[in-house]
Amino acid sequence: MIPQRLHFVITGEVGAGLSFVVRRDHLVLIIAIILSILITLTVGTWLGIALFQEKKSLALKTLLQADALRELSENFDRNLKEQLVAQQNVWRAKEDAYHAEIQHLKEEKENIICRYEEEIASADSSAALKIADLLAALKKEKRKKQDVLEKTAVRLLDERSRMIKSLEKTAVRLNERSRMIESVMSRIGVDVKVGKQRTANSGGPFIAVDKKYSEILLTKSDNYIETIKKMPLGYPVKGKVTSDFGPRSDPFNNRLAFHPGIDLKGKIGQKIKATADGIVKTSSYEKNGFGNYVILRHGNGYETVFGHLSKRLVKEGVKVQRGQVLGLLGNTGRSTGPHLHYEVRYNKEPINPNKYLSVAKLSFTVPE
Repeated sequence: MIPQRLHFVITGEVGAGLSFVVRRDHLVLIIAIILSILITLTVGTWLGIALFQEKKSLALKTLLQADALRELSENFDRNLKEQLVAQQNVWRAKEDAYHAEIQHLKEEKENIICRYEEEIASADSSAALKIADLLAALKKEKRKKQDVLEKTAVRLLDERSRMIKSLEKTAVRLNERSRMIESVMSRIGVDVKVGKQRTANSGGPFIAVDKKYSEILLTKSDNYIETIKKMPLGYPVKGKVTSDFGPRSDPFNNRLAFHPGIDLKGKIGQKIKATADGIVKTSSYEKNGFGNYVILRHGNGYETVFGHLSKRLVKEGVKVQRGQVLGLLGNTGRSTGPHLHYEVRYNKEPINPNKYLSVAKLSFTVPE
């Protein structure tokens, strides 16, 4: 068993000594410190030896690399001098070749000049004849071109005369067609001034139809045509009118009622056609009303309604043209038999469609 205190005595050869006391609980700490010091000295010694060896190795490598660099520099200088000498020899050879080529070109130039002088001297004798031939050919070509120009002028005058006659006929046709359209629109109540017709007892100076007047007629005719395209004219289907526009006795309850359109009798499946260009505003079904029905909006205040169809063939938002099939005649909705309810509305109010139907019976003769 280790005592609480340990006495250490260190003596020399002559008998002198040193003693000290160490407590048992401090012994482990002292041993640990001593071991740490020993380990540190050992590691430091080992690292010092390694660094010394590495330094020695680096010094050796540095010496070897300096020798290699010196040798490389000597080789580079020697190779550069050899290449410069070789390049100078190549340049000298090229310079000699260029001088020889220049001398050859000078000789060739002198030969060409001599040859051209000989050819010019030989050509002087025939130059006058050639010039005379060229002048004669030039006069002949001038006469041909003058003949062509004269013929072209005559042809252009004839073409201008034909164009004027055609323009006059076109103006007459446009004017007559405009009068026809004005008559149609006047018949159905549209406020358009109808021009006076020609009479047998008329006269005055002749004024040729110019471009400005033709443009006015074209614009006028185009405007009228666009107006006619959007007006509901004619019948949507062939059939007998069984119920007219206005007051009538309701077919279901026999009470007095207002009928906002006309009823056209027909067979189920007959094609129902648009009476003017427009856009499909509504394509729907109502049980206690029109059944299958289509409403077209024509863009100038007019709308048309087609009711009691057996089948609808157009969808909402689709553009349609006059004569295009919208659906098939039927007996759907509040109906007593196969017929088409046709209605014309102006500014959202129903109007009598008879005057628009009557246009189908008009006939006009338009000059060709």
